[in-house]
Amino acid sequence: MKNNIKKHNALTDAKTGKLSLRSDKLINALYLLYIREGESFKVSVTELRDLLELKSGKYGDDIASRLKEIRDYSIEFKNVKLSSGNYSYFVDSFIHSFGIERGARNFYEISISGKFIEAFKQKMGYTPLDLEICNKFKTKYGLKLYEMYKRYYSLPNNEGKGVGKISKSREDLNEIFGTIYKTPSEIKRGIDRGLKEIEKITGEFINCFYHKGERVFIFSWHQKEKYPKLRIPYKRIDEFIDWYLNHHEKLKISSILKYKQELKRKIIEDEFNELDKFYRGMLQWKYKLLPSEYFDVESGKYSDFKN
Repeated sequence: MKNNIKKHNALTDAKTGKLSLRSDKLINALYLLYIREGESFKVSVTELRDLLELKSGKYGDDIASRLKEIRDYSIEFKNVKLSSGNYSYFVDSFIHSFGIERGARNFYEISISGKFIEAFKQKMGYTPLDLEICNKFKTKYGLKLYEMYKRYYSLPNNEGKGVGKISKSREDLNEIFGTIYKTPSEIKRGIDRGLKEIEKITGEFINCFYHKGERVFIFSWHQKEKYPKLRIPYKRIDEFIDWYLNHHEKLKISSILKYKQELKRKIIEDEFNELDKFYRGMLQWKYKLLPSEYFDVESGKYSDFKN
């Protein structure tokens, strides 16, 4: 099973810089277990060790220490509405409690704080993470910058299509890394180390420079196409499928849902042989548009239009 999580942005943005690297990784593993099991669950040392991709060995005491570190670490929220009331300022810990059963030293009973979950769910968005990749980082700089990169990867910015960008002040980065650097040059050394680690582990190149005028570090990257083989605008796929079904009388379909799902896959992977014929027909007859105006001969792709 792939250990992928959609980590709520409130938790990604939480100021966990003072936590150890392994505790940061453990939060991701516990978040995965919370998604699978709910707020309270029992987990073995072996399973936690595997989720953290640690080598075989006795990690019980170390994991217990990390759980306590997370339990004792407070995270702040501002302007949240909880079932118990409205708060301009609220502080809680991710882990509400954990324990080791008598006679069952290899199992932990862990409870995630219900109020913490209430609070972080009020912030929109999530960060897609693969635990296998996160566990490979050996520096706090690499892991936290990678999570930041994944957090902001596709968000719109003023750089235009195909470029991702985010700015962070020295103060922001000190909180992210848990450092107290006084100058941009000091913290830049840690940034460079983290970005090299990201490139080594993932192959992704992230550029960073310090803007003296604005007094911020600017991170930028090339955004890859999500569906490189897709030749029509993604938002037109469902509309096009409906058009195709309504104008193809010879089709015999036993399950309309499964047929639509498979047709969508073929369109995205450019395996649908009748795409040009029927998509051009939709442009011409439904929208009174000349297909040639929206078709790029060189790329073989169709641009979007306003309607």
